[in-house]
Amino acid sequence: MGYHLYHTTNRALVIFIAAIILLGVGSGIAVAENYPNKAIEMVAWASPGGGSDRMCRAFAKAAGNYLDQEIYVINKKGGGGAVGMAYVQSRPADGYTVLGVTNNLVFTPLSKPDFKYNYKDFQPIIMWGFDPKVIAVGATTPYQTIEDLVAAAKKEPGQIKFGLFGTGTDDHIISVMLGQEADAKFGYVPFDSGGEQLAAMLGGHVAAMVTEYQEVATQVEAGKVRILAAATGQRLDSLPDVPTMIEKGWDVVVPKFRGLVVKKGVPDDVKDYLIAKSLTAIQDPVFKNYLKNSMIEPYFLVGQEFEKLIEKQQVKFGEILKELGF
Repeated sequence: MGYHLYHTTNRALVIFIAAIILLGVGSGIAVAENYPNKAIEMVAWASPGGGSDRMCRAFAKAAGNYLDQEIYVINKKGGGGAVGMAYVQSRPADGYTVLGVTNNLVFTPLSKPDFKYNYKDFQPIIMWGFDPKVIAVGATTPYQTIEDLVAAAKKEPGQIKFGLFGTGTDDHIISVMLGQEADAKFGYVPFDSGGEQLAAMLGGHVAAMVTEYQEVATQVEAGKVRILAAATGQRLDSLPDVPTMIEKGWDVVVPKFRGLVVKKGVPDDVKDYLIAKSLTAIQDPVFKNYLKNSMIEPYFLVGQEFEKLIEKQQVKFGEILKELGF
């Protein structure tokens, strides 16, 4: 079983799409009437220092150069993004509260049947890229390869534990898919942020973690973390020596989108203003450096096109989660 959203990114196509979007949006928008007339709040659904937090702070810093008001970041961690989603839904649909998202916008509601919100309660503004997921272990562990980790799980079913950012998230999906594909049984421990995942792994409380490379790059460079495999369709330019799970015969390909949404019901002129300003902000050197340093592949979609991608993930991952018993 596997889900192939995009194995590779055609950079020429991405640049072409971005140019068309910029021309189309930029030519039709002057300014939203009376918006913004106060500061804009950007919600990060992870702890300070986590991947989503760094994403939001980079975007806010870049966007602050172009918006007509201040944009600041607040953290609402927990539940694989559920706390942040619920907070945004508690605020007025006026464009003064925006949410930085990943595909947990899809995963978390699917895996929490009692959670009353889902992607349909939000309006997509912009997707600015996707980042590859990897499997990491502490450098002091005996796991030199992904085969070593799988072999340990087969030897001690359920005792080799993955640290996850929430349950039913892409972290969870990837680890479960690996277990199914490799015929091994892992254990799972959810955390509220990437920082907590990493601390637990380095402390020996979990054997491995599913994460984005940006979450552990510093520790990899310091020799504290080892990357065993990538959940991508082909090897990463940034990690040429790291094999994909597909190479090992395990069909586990799950990319992670990143972007910005608002609560459903925000006026069209406000939404269009945010799209236009966001397209400018992502061209800012501050944000370009964030994408480069975080090893996020640039991929630009706005409004309805971003919504179509989210709907596609909803269908495909919904099927997988149902098979997993969620």
